[in-house]
Amino acid sequence: MTIRYFQFQSGFGVPNPSPFCMKGEILLNMAGLDYQTEIIEDPRKAPRGKLPYLVDGETTITDTALIRRYLEEKHDIDFDGGLTPQQRATGHAMARMIEERLYWVTVYSRWIDSRNWPTIKDFWFGTLPPVIRTLIPMLAQKQVKAGLQAQGLGRHDPPDIYAFGAADLAALSNHLGDHEFMFGDKPSSLDAIAYPIIVNSLITALPSPLLDAAQSKGNFAGYVERCTALWFPDHA
Repeated sequence: MTIRYFQFQSGFGVPNPSPFCMKGEILLNMAGLDYQTEIIEDPRKAPRGKLPYLVDGETTITDTALIRRYLEEKHDIDFDGGLTPQQRATGHAMARMIEERLYWVTVYSRWIDSRNWPTIKDFWFGTLPPVIRTLIPMLAQKQVKAGLQAQGLGRHDPPDIYAFGAADLAALSNHLGDHEFMFGDKPSSLDAIAYPIIVNSLITALPSPLLDAAQSKGNFAGYVERCTALWFPDHA
């Protein structure tokens, strides 16, 4: 039975505007598994109210960390095969940096920064009926603000928020160096997390200091090109 993978629609010239949706699909590609993609416009209809999620027969997996663990256990896959214990530890720590802070800077740049909120609002809600086209985006943005406050990043001033993001991008760039992938000439689980956040940070339709910081890293363009050609050749 083919795996069914549920995610957001593509957009902004990247495979998916959700780094987590990209991560899950990359893991499926790295595992060499056949899967069928299905698009959901309203994440409230998803299990646990978020995307992506995976359905394999009678099993539903609702988080990319759990998707990774499921694929590793069921198919005996080691996404970090060949890495030393120290490299595995570094990859784990950098993944947490990306998913627990840099991702939230990306969210802030889109949903809160006044330069990008109109673009995001039109992309996600522009096709709604006129009666609710104003109300739903307001409620969604309010929910995102609450999430940023709870996470802690939203309590800071914009310059500091973007400085956090720039520091994380600099760490990724320095770690990548002149390698093809994050740990050399072979992709690992860190690339499944780093590439999505980097390519999403480089969306020129969403200008911010985060975009400026990403564009300043000379090794990102080649890295994105390699990863896109490998996992999303239709977008290359």
